[in-house]
Amino acid sequence: MTIDVIDTYEGLQRWEPTWSELWRQCPRATPFQSPQWLLPWTRRLFGGGEIWGLALRDGQQLIGFAPLFHWGLEQRTVSFLGAGISDYGDLLFAPGREAECAAAVCHFLGNERHRWDVLDLQELRCGAGLLDRGRPEACSICPVLDLKSYPETLDPKHRTDVRRARNKLSKGFDLRFTNVDQASFAQHFDEFVRLHHARWGSLDPSLECFHREVAAGFLGTGHLRLSLLWIGGVAAAATYCFTTGAALYCYLSGYDPSTPRLSPGAVLLGWVIDNAVAEGLEEVDFLRQTERYKYLWGARDRVNYKLWEIA
Repeated sequence: MTIDVIDTYEGLQRWEPTWSELWRQCPRATPFQSPQWLLPWTRRLFGGGEIWGLALRDGQQLIGFAPLFHWGLEQRTVSFLGAGISDYGDLLFAPGREAECAAAVCHFLGNERHRWDVLDLQELRCGAGLLDRGRPEACSICPVLDLKSYPETLDPKHRTDVRRARNKLSKGFDLRFTNVDQASFAQHFDEFVRLHHARWGSLDPSLECFHREVAAGFLGTGHLRLSLLWIGGVAAAATYCFTTGAALYCYLSGYDPSTPRLSPGAVLLGWVIDNAVAEGLEEVDFLRQTERYKYLWGARDRVNYKLWEIA
């Protein structure tokens, strides 16, 4: 196995085609290891340090990719690119090659031990190959809804409340659901930003630019699920989600706070989940934070881990 070290943004760009293909093949891939996520993060949000992308090749074939960087002066720290706003971190690997890729990355880090002081690899999912190479600690929780047992896992009162809210909206208003496409991208994204601002506060301009670029990239690959609920011709709720493999990842949302009695956010999320079932997906990942509403849909906790040292 050969490891090519990528230490510039331009270098990452050159690897994008094979990196994208590996991301599509990797059985444990999430949106947060894709070039559609990490290239915009590196260009717009990277706070400094040195890029340390590791491309693992078997001959000319890319079989693994470790999106790392190291940063800090007093404590030189190794982290995943995308750290902070990425709900999962991990390697990418070709099917059946995870163990050897994890071993190769750890061997590389061991050989470069003089260049770093602290290993801070966060948001690794249970079962990640890297966890077998060190001493992991729990770091966060992602509530996940198993669609194979949905809707039986729905809280009974929540099911009734959502059904009543949708019926009320259908009878009293012109109710419409839409999914983004190329023609409607600008409108959908602008409405999402407006509704997110109305409910949660404005996004930092650099973060808004980042998400606009990410959303456009995932729309191009077919992995974006940006949905709106319209009431009387006005967008009242938005969900900003991605798909990878058999999962839907719910990243951000927003709704008009002047319509809370109509429950537009819950009605839209119910529609989004129904679409995920129809699409043949197996789970809805609500990502980090343990807000109560996630459990009303039947989500169960899944623990993420951080790796502080390697054997």
